[in-house]
Amino acid sequence: MTRLARGSSRRCAVAGEPPIPLFRSFVADAAPDTLATALRTGPLASGPAVAEFEAALGRYLGDAHCVATSDRAGALTLALRACGVGPGTEVLVSPLSCLATTMPIANLHARPVWCDVDPATGMIDPSEIERRRGPHTRAIVHYHWGGDVGPLGGIRAAADAAGLPLIEDASAAFGAEYQGRRLGHAGRHWTVLSFYAVNPLNTVEGGALCCPSPDAAESARWQRRFGIHQPDFRLANGDLNPDSDIPITGYSFAMTNLTATLGLCQLREVAALVARHQENGRHFDAALRAVRGLTLLERRPGETSAYWVYALRATRREQLIARLHAHGIGAQRLHLRNDHYSCFERAAWPLPGADAFDRDNLALPCGWWVGPRERERILECVSGDW
Repeated sequence: MTRLARGSSRRCAVAGEPPIPLFRSFVADAAPDTLATALRTGPLASGPAVAEFEAALGRYLGDAHCVATSDRAGALTLALRACGVGPGTEVLVSPLSCLATTMPIANLHARPVWCDVDPATGMIDPSEIERRRGPHTRAIVHYHWGGDVGPLGGIRAAADAAGLPLIEDASAAFGAEYQGRRLGHAGRHWTVLSFYAVNPLNTVEGGALCCPSPDAAESARWQRRFGIHQPDFRLANGDLNPDSDIPITGYSFAMTNLTATLGLCQLREVAALVARHQENGRHFDAALRAVRGLTLLERRPGETSAYWVYALRATRREQLIARLHAHGIGAQRLHLRNDHYSCFERAAWPLPGADAFDRDNLALPCGWWVGPRERERILECVSGDW
């Protein structure tokens, strides 16, 4: 792999090159015909494709217990609820997360407790778990930044030592692996996935919850649809069963049959898409290591990133973003700090790791649409003067 130094004589791409977006939506060639057939024949809302999609997704992840949902926030809400999160409780989470990671905590009238991050990864420093836990703590949420695995072993160990359930938000890390297993296997813990339009497994909108046991998955299935126990909700003649009880209130988080039909079609292509992301990420790991002004994130042996984007840190970030944009290359800071939004409480303690990481976090295109020519354009721009 070529290593580039800032100030290289290589020139950026000439004007007129097609843009390289930071995100792009994949649609399988078979999807239009598959959806047309589903629209003609139905069913559209609930239907057998949902269970088929859950089973296929579970096999891809390695026999995970999957519950398909309407979106990622719904899956996270189900996990939080199962962990006992509700009014007056607390959840440990990094302020450097997607809003879809933190907003469900507030929507359950619980309090996010901001944990500092390791600036080498942008993710929770495991030592923060013991430091920030309190009598009202019910769960830990670990957001996989940019598709990276992060200090998952340390976080899981700290969660186990504290006796707290861990919810991994792997929405940006579909296909990432820890110790040879795809994320979705978390022992007694939970994993949330997103199938939003810009993710490799794209159902336009959708999500899934990977549960620690078959019983937990079964409970989540009833909770996602108003708490209704589907097997006895209706009589044999289709009428409503007056003896069917709903002991616990639920939500409207069910995935539709049409969405699941698209998911099954897209799932056949996803391994190749993730492999393209990872090939690009490894290329950037090698080629950008010597570029002054950049700090690559820590990706350790035993952790295989999904490289949803190529996440790194850049001094003079705004100047680099402007240079990339001028050459038609998408780039941005990945997320804003959630603790700066006024709907949340500010931390009463310093968060120096989050401060450092937030100053220069940057995301570059790394997806399946980035081929060798596009990689070179990105590297030429990043290696120049900015």
